[in-house]
Parts: sequence; C-alpha cells; structure tokens
Amino acid sequence: MEYNIHRFINPGFLTYKLTEDEMNFVFKRIEEANGGKVINSRLAGNISTSYDMGLHDLDPILNIVLPLSREYENQFGKPYTEMVSGKSTSTISLDDWWVNYQYQNEFNPAHAHSGIYSWVIWIKIPTEYEDQKMLPIALNSNSSTQISNFSFFFTNALGSVTEHTIKMGKASEGIIAFFPAQFKHCVYPFYNCDEPRISVAGNISMHTK
Repeated sequence: MEYNIHRFINPGFLTYKLTEDEMNFVFKRIEEANGGKVINSRLAGNISTSYDMGLHDLDPILNIVLPLSREYENQFGKPYTEMVSGKSTSTISLDDWWVNYQYQNEFNPAHAHSGIYSWVIWIKIPTEYEDQKMLPIALNSNSSTQISNFSFFFTNALGSVTEHTIKMGKASEGIIAFFPAQFKHCVYPFYNCDEPRISVAGNISMHTK
C-alpha cells in the first residue's frame, strides 16, 4: 500500500538564552522597579507582587524581543492580521513589562495576554522540578509533570486541549520564552521553599502611524 503523510502543524514558541550583559540590564531594571508601582490588579496571577518596570531605557530589551518577533514570523508566520489604513504603516512596540515575585503555594492560572506577542524571562528559580515531583503532594499523582512548572495549552486537530510543559529549575534562569500573546499558559505552584521565584514578562502590540 502506498500512502502520503499530511501533518497538521501548530505554531510554537521561541527560546533564547540572554547574555551576561543582557541579564545585568534586566537585573538593574528589576532593582529600579522594586518597591515601585504594583500592578497585580492588571494581571491574572495569584501571586504576591508584580511591579511595573516602566517604558524608559528600552533599547537593551527591544534588541532582544524585536528580533525574536521577526524570527517568529520567519518560522511560523504572522499570528495576527496586519493593520494598514490608507498610507499609514503599522509597527510593533513594547507596551509594558513587569517583574513577578511568586512564593510557594502561589500560581498563575491559565490565561492569555493582550497585544500580539508576549514573553517571559525566568530570572530566579529556587526549586528543581525533579525535587518537586518527589514531594508527597505529587509523588503518587498522575499529573506530577505539572508541579512547579510552566505550561502552554493549545487545541490539536482533533479538538483536544494539549499541554506542553517547560520544566523549571536552575537551568531555566536567563531563558526567555517568546510566543503569541493569545497563547494560553499557566504557572503551577511550588512547595517547601521560602524563597521567591522571580520572572519578568512583557507584551508587544501593533500600532498604526
């Protein structure tokens, strides 16, 4: 029997490891943001604190996320409809970014973001998934891959919701995940650790000028 294979392909996400200089810039901006404007009411997270990181001195972060947006379109196509009005042109820009402090038992429920692209940088992960999955709360669970981790959710060709999990640990620090803003994702709680998990997230939108 001769047959041909035709696969359905879902768009994915990109990751990139920040350089030491890029991480130093992010650390500096986190330090400036700490104790500043709290924006929990704008976000979905059930976590202790999220601080606005401001829209100034953006070149170092734009030099990361704008190339990633172009590469995303090269790899997966545009996950949005470009806005063109008369002779005006559309550009993408950073709308906002913030730092999250998540403590044990706290979580980010499944949610999407505004804009066309979103991203998260894992700054400090004080636990290891391999240790977390051995805790009594997860050891005998058939969902032990979720504890403490970051997950994306998407619908496959059969209409089933599929979960893609990114395991959290020290190796995740300094990694940015870049994805379409409407891509639903969540952060599961971690346990038995008093240190915070620190991450930075942001949104990119399109504007017509």
